[in-house]
Amino acid sequence: MRFGNCCNPANQKVFFGMNTMGLIRQTVIVGNSPMGLHMRPAMAFAKLANTMRCSVRVYLGEKQANGRSPMELLMLFAPPGTELTLELDGDDADTALRPLLDILTDESGEDESPPGS
Repeated sequence: MRFGNCCNPANQKVFFGMNTMGLIRQTVIVGNSPMGLHMRPAMAFAKLANTMRCSVRVYLGEKQANGRSPMELLMLFAPPGTELTLELDGDDADTALRPLLDILTDESGEDESPPGS
């Protein structure tokens, strides 16, 4: 298994591991938007995960969620700064990783402010 640091523009704490079977485990810190992993990013993540052939699992400690289910993602209750582990398994896991990470680490706050603010 190969481990190393993965660079990203937001300088998030991101580590990865990959074996030759197409399994990738990635630790990522949820972006610092005020609401953490809420409905919009959960929906975007699940929508993208549903276009991939690989399986997508998201872990928060002992809790786990199917990355294709926005409801399961929301049930993780991941506020800003939470450390999640992504597990992708399949032939397109390497190409699926970056776009999924981008959704979780997005700190732009774009379209994430509460109504009326």
